[in-house]
Amino acid sequence: MKRKIIALLLALVMCLGLTVPAFAVETCTETIDGITITATPDGTINYSGSGVLTEDHIFEGAGQLWNATGRGKRQVDAVINIGTGITAEEGLLARVEELIYGAGVEVKSVKINTNSTSVPQTVGGFTDVKPDDYFADPVMWAVNKKITAGTSETTFSPNQNCTVAQILTFLWRANGSPTSKKSNPFSDVKSSDYYYNAARWAYEKGMVTGNTFGGDRPCTRSMAVTYMWKADVSKAFYIDDDGFLGQYSYLGDGGHDTVVPNVVIPDHVTGIASIKLYFCKSLTSVTIPTSVTTILERAFWECNGLTDVYYEGSEAQWKAIDIDPDNDELSKATIHYNSKKPSVNTGFTDVPSTADYAQAVQWAVEQGVTSGTSATTFSPDSVCTRGQIVTFLHRALAK
Repeated sequence: MKRKIIALLLALVMCLGLTVPAFAVETCTETIDGITITATPDGTINYSGSGVLTEDHIFEGAGQLWNATGRGKRQVDAVINIGTGITAEEGLLARVEELIYGAGVEVKSVKINTNSTSVPQTVGGFTDVKPDDYFADPVMWAVNKKITAGTSETTFSPNQNCTVAQILTFLWRANGSPTSKKSNPFSDVKSSDYYYNAARWAYEKGMVTGNTFGGDRPCTRSMAVTYMWKADVSKAFYIDDDGFLGQYSYLGDGGHDTVVPNVVIPDHVTGIASIKLYFCKSLTSVTIPTSVTTILERAFWECNGLTDVYYEGSEAQWKAIDIDPDNDELSKATIHYNSKKPSVNTGFTDVPSTADYAQAVQWAVEQGVTSGTSATTFSPDSVCTRGQIVTFLHRALAK
């Protein structure tokens, strides 16, 4: 902002040059955040005191130099002296000359004398995040979006293991911190826990199940992609207050065709309403949980490509479901009992095709969220760090 103001003032003076009288040279001084900036008519800018040197200090020094040399009437050889009590980032020192010129001050040359303490350039004020770190941009994105903050004012702890509570809280915030309609089902989650609302939301969306949450568990790569995949797919589902799947909206552009060939219905859905998975011509399989007790008429209307239904319960449980007539598409499909998910070949030797997380791995690779740890391995049990998790989220959501 100061850079723009200084440049604007300089431009204004130049535009009014015919009416502005010559200005006397003088020594100019200003103090910002503990650092005193003094500019003299001979072109010297002294930074003294103590504190962290920033771009604001450099721009202020340029402005003081402009004043000290008669409002830019004289070109000088600028000499920048930075005192011992000042800390300066390496990257900023390398850009001082560029910033002086960028502020609109014309000088013949710039020489820098520094006795300051040089520190590595950081990102967002975090001393453990450098500009060339692969997670640098994701960290700033996550902080700016208020998805997460640092572990302190000056650290992000990118190499610290990420927990289940943390990733689900990050996902909850990234999705707008929605209010959950579900009561707390977890015996180990208190209303005072920072992840209380995130845990309820994750349960409502079918991302987690059971009566214990285990928020302090380390989050593995397979868990991370599963949570993210379920969060992505759950955007397609609207669950009524009575537990019925009231709407499925994961449709392709310009038509009524789903872009997901394998739909997994959340575990807490109790019924599928009429014409809710309609015209899904690309739909080839659907996974139905044992929580479903009712399927109304024409639930899968015109889903002519549906060939396989993976039901999590037994054949007897399936026959106990109240399935309305006029569900021809469903009756023509092969029912796989006691089966959770369709077989998925990910190409990774350490991801079984029948693994609960196989489809999530496939989704993550297709979406560019992450790839394997080698050409043939995914390392599903490796624990994710905070830096890795915000990078995954950035790739999936910052579009």
